[in-house]
Amino acid sequence: MRCALVTSFCLASLLAACAPEGTSAYVSKNLILDSSCKVNIDDTEFLAVGLYDIAGSTTMRNRGCGRSYYMHLVVNSSLKANANSATGRAEPNVLQITEAEVSLIDIEQQGLVPFKNSLPNPFRVKANITLQPTTSSDPTMGEVPIETIPVGYASGLSGFVNQQIMAEVKIFGTTLGDVDVDFRPFSFPINICQGCLTKCLNTDFEMGATKQDIYGDECDDNGGQDNRVCLIDDCG
Repeated sequence: MRCALVTSFCLASLLAACAPEGTSAYVSKNLILDSSCKVNIDDTEFLAVGLYDIAGSTTMRNRGCGRSYYMHLVVNSSLKANANSATGRAEPNVLQITEAEVSLIDIEQQGLVPFKNSLPNPFRVKANITLQPTTSSDPTMGEVPIETIPVGYASGLSGFVNQQIMAEVKIFGTTLGDVDVDFRPFSFPINICQGCLTKCLNTDFEMGATKQDIYGDECDDNGGQDNRVCLIDDCG
């Protein structure tokens, strides 16, 4: 629900349900996974351009490399606390984020269509985070992972190898006061490659090397994307 303030006589009860004018919530950046494959929401560094190796998701899926591409977005809420213990009103401005809409587009902002089995584009994905209202001039922040390129879409990107696509993500949130809060779309460039982040332990590393020897290049998902590689024990 969006409230339009057309006169100075807007009912107080209506005003209490309205999100304030201006930007109430927004996405600020895409976080980088650290060497422990975790994100730090207070980190000043961020990922400006993504990199997704589709080789692991198309030709090597049976070897554990097939993974979706994820973004780790920092979401911000500028909604002010508005509870009133005197009247028994619970806090209405707790913001709950439940889903996001992802559009995969080219650099000319046209939707990509080369997906098998008529996969939808744009598409909805689940998100799950709750942001408390702010009590200062600074917004409250949270991190939400977004499945930006599902693994089933990877083969449809073979025509974009060594090119760049854009992911446009729009977050949807609703307050406990039943007010829909609009997020502006967050656009993020992703370079597509095939094999650039796929490594073989038996050929790319010294004899006897193990995955632990290159700790930091591998996460639990073992997906070739951004600042980490996908490892295969034996590529023969």
